[in-house]
Amino acid sequence: MILTLKDAARQVLHDADKPLHYEEITRRVLDSGLSQSTSKTPSATLNAILAADIKRNGAASSFVRVTPGVFSVRSHYSAGSATVDEAPDATDRRVRIPYFPPYREVRLVLPVWEGMQRTEVTGLQSTLAMQRGTPQEPVDWSLPDEWIPSRLAGSDRDTALAIWKGTDKRVNPRHVYGHWLLVTNYRLLKADDGVLRVTEQGYDFLKSPEGETEAALDKFEGLVKILALVADTGPAAFGDLLPGWGEYLSRRSRFGTDSTIKDTLRRRLRNLLDRGLLNRSSIRYTISEVGLAYLGRTGDEDESNSGEHQEIRKLISQQQSAIRESIRAILADLDPFAFEHLVKQLLQEMSYENVEVTSRSGDGGVDVVADIELGITSVREVVQAKRHKRTIQRKDLDALRGSLHRFGAVRGTIITTSKYSKGTHDAAFERGAAPITLIDGEKLIDLLVAHGIGVRKKTLEVIELHAEAFTEVEESLGSEAGRSEAL
Repeated sequence: MILTLKDAARQVLHDADKPLHYEEITRRVLDSGLSQSTSKTPSATLNAILAADIKRNGAASSFVRVTPGVFSVRSHYSAGSATVDEAPDATDRRVRIPYFPPYREVRLVLPVWEGMQRTEVTGLQSTLAMQRGTPQEPVDWSLPDEWIPSRLAGSDRDTALAIWKGTDKRVNPRHVYGHWLLVTNYRLLKADDGVLRVTEQGYDFLKSPEGETEAALDKFEGLVKILALVADTGPAAFGDLLPGWGEYLSRRSRFGTDSTIKDTLRRRLRNLLDRGLLNRSSIRYTISEVGLAYLGRTGDEDESNSGEHQEIRKLISQQQSAIRESIRAILADLDPFAFEHLVKQLLQEMSYENVEVTSRSGDGGVDVVADIELGITSVREVVQAKRHKRTIQRKDLDALRGSLHRFGAVRGTIITTSKYSKGTHDAAFERGAAPITLIDGEKLIDLLVAHGIGVRKKTLEVIELHAEAFTEVEESLGSEAGRSEAL
């Protein structure tokens, strides 16, 4: 007997006696011959069917979503277990943690808090909050070995030292409010008679990076959304991600100010970078191969996450990498004088004015001069264009800085196809000296792509299944029938 996909999925999950990802459910359904599908994307279809069934029937559904993309039958899932759709303190699916922390720090401080009195942790936070300082007399919190004994006493000092030493001096006790919000909001830590204890979810978080608890946190706090934004935008600067993130927060949070939107995004990007799910080249973010795989496992219906969409993302990522390699090879073979004119074109696209390439001799190391508006002031800038394979050294920077006065310039920039030595980086913004901006080969490619020089950008339109629309039609018809009966 051939079953429907939904009925076949129910039987597979019942026989499996454990939660399965929708792609694995589909494989077992089709391999066993329980059901058939003419769809070219049967796994995406089944995912949508199960999601729609849960949305339509709620607690009466035969299915529960354990983590994003992973389902079980309700009869096998214990009543006390938290699912993605029924997680404690997260049923409204809000982004709620403003000072979002790196997970590696949470994993260090969570065991330290276990066994402490709740009032010891909250009391320390209250004490520190009262020592904010003023703009005229700011408080330096960078050295806990100094400020803990000088600013704290009694229980506050003991608690701060326990955090600082218990994390091998890697988590500053002054900056753990976000960590505390995360572990208490999502019940990784709870108080029994005032004493803090790590919960079952907390132990799962500690022992299983990228496990069920971490995936649920990523989903509810928007990190999955940010991964999807970066994957779909391609190499993206911080500002490129803000509109999508702001729109997401307008639907899924109570955050609304520009400063909060920016700060919540910045902290989550730092978390994803720290875990290797994103890469950053200069000012632009890209999703890593690890990040693409993780997005495939954790995305839900709010994200564009079918298997086919994941393949498109991989192809786009590969294509972008290939384009960057091609640009890098072309720049390496470009005539030096042509490279200078390419830099001129780039500066013009970046809103520089009066851009001129200097003569090919006697330029003192300066290749391009230009004016840039800084606030209400126009300043002259000199640029050295170095199409080199060798690492740029400190002497090159010193030579450019020494030529500024000849052109009436107040700052300079070196643009190269290669990299810079550490000494060059250290000297770029040396106190008391004119600032020199350093643009290496990777950042140069970023700028060329961002300003459309040497590349053409095309928009790819992808349609996605919105299974809830069919459920909404059913609900609408049911409501109309109810009103008709009432009349």
